[in-house]
Amino acid sequence: MTRFLVVGDAILDVTVAPSRPVRFGGDVSAVIRLGAGGQGANVAVRLARRGEPVTLAAPMADDVAGRLLREALTMDRVSLAKLAATRTAVVVALLDAGGERSMLSDRQSIDAAPVAAAIDGAEWIHLSAYALIDDREGDALAAVLGKRPNGTRLSLAGGSISPEPALVSRFLHRLAVLRPDLLVVSREEAASLLGGPMRLARDAAPQLADRAGVAVVTAGSGGSVAAADRELHEVPAPEVTGPALDSTGAGDAYVAALIAGLVSGAWPPAEERLRPAMEEGSRAGAKVARVVGAQGRIDGERAPS
Repeated sequence: MTRFLVVGDAILDVTVAPSRPVRFGGDVSAVIRLGAGGQGANVAVRLARRGEPVTLAAPMADDVAGRLLREALTMDRVSLAKLAATRTAVVVALLDAGGERSMLSDRQSIDAAPVAAAIDGAEWIHLSAYALIDDREGDALAAVLGKRPNGTRLSLAGGSISPEPALVSRFLHRLAVLRPDLLVVSREEAASLLGGPMRLARDAAPQLADRAGVAVVTAGSGGSVAAADRELHEVPAPEVTGPALDSTGAGDAYVAALIAGLVSGAWPPAEERLRPAMEEGSRAGAKVARVVGAQGRIDGERAPS
């Protein structure tokens, strides 16, 4: 039986840290790194480094980027469900002096048919919201995963959801079909889904709870808030040392730690399970923000094979 099935993208990340602001048409020196990334792959790797059995369903072609990613994922003990692609996804992340990123993305759609075959035996399915946003396959993925076996939990997170009303309407329709047990979004993503001005995490989480069994809203240095079974659970951000270097993948580390802490036990989770899982997620996210690269190794993680 597969403990976790993660459905999302595996991406070759090109991380660029310019020495000074970029001038279009100019030449600015920079530190440039290649690394494995993608929201799905990031979650899968963090789970595997916690010792959790995990399979990743992500489209990858037999090209240079695909071969690099497969090697990295295999070294981290992530099993792969084969999803074909015409080319492997690549994302360029431009970092500013504070570690915040701007993304240039060449993503690939996820075919729902092979995902359906990979579901059997999964105890927990995690879906990247990028895949649900994709108008080419989002409806089909929602339909397939919405019919998952009874007892199989499903979480949905991330996606950098745009506030564009038509996109949000399509996404919310797919969310209703998907019926996630756990929804994790940032304050910015929550604002897009709820419309109107930015809300506090403690105000946004209850409003999203009617769309999932448990809704978690993250707020960076403001910590995170969960709405579960009509109760609100607030967890402050951890105290950490050292400057933030790269926020890429920090949210994915939060999600991996969260679902690893919630996979066992009754649903919805009681506070004695939910709060420690949220606290561990916050610690993991803060650590990842202090290394460079979406899958940069942090203290306490399992070494590669």
